[in-house]
Amino acid sequence: MSLIIQPNAAASEPVDKRVVLKTKVGEMVSAEFTLQDENGRPSAAEYINHLYKSIKEKLGEVVIAQLDDSIDANNVTELKKQILYIAAFHDSMFGTFNRTSKLPEEERKDFIEIFLLAVATLIPGRNILVDLSKGTVGEGAGLN
Repeated sequence: MSLIIQPNAAASEPVDKRVVLKTKVGEMVSAEFTLQDENGRPSAAEYINHLYKSIKEKLGEVVIAQLDDSIDANNVTELKKQILYIAAFHDSMFGTFNRTSKLPEEERKDFIEIFLLAVATLIPGRNILVDLSKGTVGEGAGLN
């Protein structure tokens, strides 16, 4: 891994983001974040990739190891697939995003907050919609 230092790069301004996750049954959870910079992308990508691989392994699916087992934090298409897979699993197995979830409330809230923060960090746009009923992740037009 190489570290690229750009001393002349302008510091980015904080970005306000809102993430809404809509479950298959139509319930919604949301969170608002102010991201200070882009430095969290690699960590957020690793977190999402770790969850994705862990779920696949628990379900008995083969996870192919790559020579370079890191995830590209800029591969938004792949990250969207992983985000949908994780969210759909949690929605169907635990009802994590529903108010009637059987998960302990503190554990549920913590997971939702960290997961949505990772989504906000990785997905472009200020208003992001993860819609499990449509199987999409993207700009949530009209989410104000």
